Amino acid sequence: MTIHPTSPYPIMIVGGGIAGLCAAALLARRGHRVLLFEKSKLPGGYARTREQEGFFFNFGAHAFYLGGPGEKILQELNIPVRGGRLRVDYGLALKENEDHRLPFGAAAFAETTLFSQAEKDELTQWYTALSQFNSAQLRGISWQTWLESNIRHASVRQFLQARARLSTNTWAPDLIDTGLIMDIFQNSSGVLFLHQGWQPLVDGLLQAAQHAGAAIITGARVAAVELAEGVVEAIRLEDGTRYPTAAVILAVDASTASSLVAEGQHDLMRRWAQQTIPSHIACFDVALRRLPNPRNVYAIGMDHPLYYAVHSTWTQLSRGNGAFVHTMRYHRHGESPSAETDKRELEALLDRLQPGWRAEVVAQSFLPHIQAVSDIVQAKRGGVTGRPGPSVPGVGGLYVAGDWVGNEDQQSGAAFASACHAVHLVSEAVVA
Repeated sequence: MTIHPTSPYPIMIVGGGIAGLCAAALLARRGHRVLLFEKSKLPGGYARTREQEGFFFNFGAHAFYLGGPGEKILQELNIPVRGGRLRVDYGLALKENEDHRLPFGAAAFAETTLFSQAEKDELTQWYTALSQFNSAQLRGISWQTWLESNIRHASVRQFLQARARLSTNTWAPDLIDTGLIMDIFQNSSGVLFLHQGWQPLVDGLLQAAQHAGAAIITGARVAAVELAEGVVEAIRLEDGTRYPTAAVILAVDASTASSLVAEGQHDLMRRWAQQTIPSHIACFDVALRRLPNPRNVYAIGMDHPLYYAVHSTWTQLSRGNGAFVHTMRYHRHGESPSAETDKRELEALLDRLQPGWRAEVVAQSFLPHIQAVSDIVQAKRGGVTGRPGPSVPGVGGLYVAGDWVGNEDQQSGAAFASACHAVHLVSEAVVA
């Protein structure tokens, strides 16, 4: 199947999130004509940051994982990534209304009351063996199944489930792939919280794309990708405007991608959409004049799917003084969450860790049900090796990109990696 390699038309990208902007920048730097269409007034998608009262609020959970494809691609594009590394000297494990010291580091591990001595011994053995696990051999096994088969103590399983939930923004141990979890745990490069949120990264990608010659068109909703004899021919906007094209990268979620091709009736793309299982969170962020309890900067729920961190401990999230506190409740797949109940639970978490916080509030944001991951890396599909794309078999000139695409990494790392792979495939097929 060919895609008209001598076509005079530009390459079209649908979606102006991380994957779309990355693809636009890389293609334009290679000399391709590029048009990107974003339905919103501003590019960035879930990576956008909004400013309230001098504080910077992300849309949900965002941590930049070092040592992955995102860092490599941003270096190639000469986009600096500035932030502070996550370092937890004193963190809390919250369990059964008791606060235990998180066993992060040798001293904390020795003094924590979270585990009995036998449980500490088992966890020590697990840490010792961690580097020896072969993640490729563990693909296709759910995290819950692996833990139940290999970890004897319930408290140790609970702790490792909480760590995996935190690292993947996913509360689905019965679904998520053990191979992915082991890859994450074996990566010692660390996590970065970005100064002023993720907006500087979005702005860097946008500027890189535009500087290289890509045209970014916002407020433009794509209605369809038109095909002719199994090859991409054009895209059509909602207002009826038609743009002939040499190739299309759909940098959107699987359901949106499927809806744009063959009126949503393309068999393969429809199956891709049907098999995706997104992960959602409730997120409550508060900007405070000061912390009532400066010691409590980090906590993870053991028996409840909760997360708490004073992100301003590690990065700059305000134009002046003050503290920025991020809390989350993870939603299980199939759960019907109550926004009111979730907010009360997160407020109670703040009451527990920062009593008196209400008197210090400068600004706050509650997002009751935001998508953290567009597709859980599922064990039943073989982990990352079972994800689709970037090419769409049977359709010449059509590619997909996003955190649900490709066989590398997860979350933003997968978005960067799949965008880069899609660009490589397009460049092989299209002459600039």
